[in-house]
Amino acid sequence: MKQQQFKITLGDDLRAKLDRSSSLNLRSTAEEIRQRLEMSFDIQGDGHTLDLIYAILFLAHEIMRDFGTTWWGDERARSAFMAAIADQVMSYPINPADLAASPLVTLGTPEQQAGPEDPPEVIGRAIARNYRRRVRPLGFRSDNFDISRFHELMQSDKK
Repeated sequence: MKQQQFKITLGDDLRAKLDRSSSLNLRSTAEEIRQRLEMSFDIQGDGHTLDLIYAILFLAHEIMRDFGTTWWGDERARSAFMAAIADQVMSYPINPADLAASPLVTLGTPEQQAGPEDPPEVIGRAIARNYRRRVRPLGFRSDNFDISRFHELMQSDKK
């Protein structure tokens, strides 16, 4: 794939943020910009999901303000954060035309597949574990996040 250079102007604050982030993530500033741009395109297609992403960021900020700690730093803060996210998710209307949902897609090996009789909570926990196994196998530090692997997994359903 041919790469092209673009000349852009950044304010001091944004440049400092990029420099800090690229240093923390152990990559060049150019690679940090490429990965952040790639992620922005990954999330732009679905308005409800993009809104939820912004809501989660806002809710995490509000938890920090109300509890004086991060949502992952205190059990009460975590419980409040989970309740806030659940409330936000439930605020999105379901289209009545979508109520006759298409059947569960069968992917992966038989032991990875969810069945139509599996409760949604079980399927959700399995999906979350799959995310941690496939995208975050090395932990939660940002320098271990593999944007290429994430992008590959997100694109695999579109093919």
